[in-house]
Amino acid sequence: MRKVVFIISLCFCTIVGFAQQKNVYQGFPETFEEPDQETKSSYAKKNVLLKTGTWAFDQVILANLKGKDRFNPDGKQGVRFAQNKSIPGYLQMNFDVPNGASKVTFLYGSFRDDASSTFRLEYSVNGGKSWKQVGEDISDANAQAKTASFDIDVKGKVRFRIQKLGLGSMEENPSIKNGRLCVDDFTIYEN
Repeated sequence: MRKVVFIISLCFCTIVGFAQQKNVYQGFPETFEEPDQETKSSYAKKNVLLKTGTWAFDQVILANLKGKDRFNPDGKQGVRFAQNKSIPGYLQMNFDVPNGASKVTFLYGSFRDDASSTFRLEYSVNGGKSWKQVGEDISDANAQAKTASFDIDVKGKVRFRIQKLGLGSMEENPSIKNGRLCVDDFTIYEN
C-alpha cells in the first residue's frame, strides 16, 4: 500500500511540476544560426537582425569553428566574445519580450582552450536605459559547454543582455583570466 501511495504522490508532484513550468517565448531559443557568420565577423559594435529580433553585438561575433567554439552540437554556429579587453563587451537584446520572464537559460563555454572569463546576465524594464544584474557573476567557462540557468520574477516588458567584464589583458597581467567566451541557445520563459 505504501508503494502505491508513493507512486501516486510522485506522479502528482511530476504533474504539478509540469503545470508550473512557464512557456518558452515564441521564436526562442535564439540559436544564432542566421544570418551567416560572415554577417558579423568583426568584434566592432554592430546591430544584427536575428530570428528573435535585433541584437547589439559589442566585442562579439557570430562564430562557427567546430571543436573550438562552444555551441549546441546540433547547430552550426553561436556567438563568441573577444578576449583581453579592458572595457565590458555585451550581447544585448534591442527589443522587449511582452510578458515578463520567469527563467533565462543559455549555453556557455570558453573558446578552444582559452582561459575562463567573467560574465553576468542583466535585464532592463525601461527599454535599455538602465540594467540590473540577475544572480551572481559566472567565471567557470572552460572547454566543456555548460548551461547557465537563472530563475527570475519580472513582470511586464523586459529585455536581457550578457555582459562580459573588461578585466584587462592576460598578456600584461598573467593572473587575469579574460579569455574568449562562447554562448548559444539563449532561452527566455514567460512569467
